[in-house]
Amino acid sequence: MKKIILFLIIVLGLGLSSCSKEKSPNEVNVYMPDGTPALALAKMLDEGFTYEDTKTNFHIVQASEIAARVGQDSCDLAILPTTAAATLYQAGKDLKLASVNVFGNLFITGPKEVSALEDLKGKRILTTGATTLQMVEYVLKNNNIPYEESGEAVEGKVSISIMNDASEIIPLLKQSIMKNTELYGVLGEPQVTKAQGVIPELKIAVDLQKEYKSITGYDGYPQACLIVKDAFVNQYRGYVDAFLEVLESNSFYLNQNTTKLPEVFKKHESNLANMTFTADTIQRCNVRLERSNTVKDAVKEYVKSLINKDLDDTFFL
Repeated sequence: MKKIILFLIIVLGLGLSSCSKEKSPNEVNVYMPDGTPALALAKMLDEGFTYEDTKTNFHIVQASEIAARVGQDSCDLAILPTTAAATLYQAGKDLKLASVNVFGNLFITGPKEVSALEDLKGKRILTTGATTLQMVEYVLKNNNIPYEESGEAVEGKVSISIMNDASEIIPLLKQSIMKNTELYGVLGEPQVTKAQGVIPELKIAVDLQKEYKSITGYDGYPQACLIVKDAFVNQYRGYVDAFLEVLESNSFYLNQNTTKLPEVFKKHESNLANMTFTADTIQRCNVRLERSNTVKDAVKEYVKSLINKDLDDTFFL
């Protein structure tokens, strides 16, 4: 009788164990904008990601499309600007921030280095909009430097001209240097490296990451993050944990494969295929992974400072 009872206990225990085992998803879709944030997934784009029998699909889309793609049911995980993720969350999208993956890659470039931001008064700066513009304005405002949007230099102020894309900024910088005039442009890596290849005289005038650190004390800022849909992480937490674990080694991969990166991104029809990557480029891209619970305060302050939104703890995985 005791043997029968023991046998039933073992069988029941095995049954409960198999019932509690988390299922793996059949197919997962991961989205990212074409640009520096895609570097955060370079290792997976090259080597793929294996988790049990799950098929993981990676989609590189135009930066202007990423927020809309995240809003679609087909998206399970995504890399996108942290401010965009926060905006979607506050608009009622059920998502969580799993990690921060890019900590700032923006630089003011021009014909010469500047010793202080004050030196930019009376000068014109070309910049793209959205997060880049917000960061420029934040740094100027917190250094009490007046600025205004203008197509011409303005005495005593920084003149900001908003461009559609970095591809518009680089030719204007080249033209300015050829004419020996003083024009500046905000570029992110790897665009800085590309621009210096075309314009050897181009200098990094201001490191916006250092300026942000001097204001806040944080080492860089949480520019781009990995989000996961609530329903997905609730059902497939094992997949998400395994995904993050592989991403931990992405920084090492980038440093070991700088010359290979254009080939990797060419396979995914990304504009990064046209870029040149060096060790300095990768360092200035500031790509690394910090899990959400370690950067919660930094993310809250960054989002509040740039877009004046307050985040609660439920945003963080």
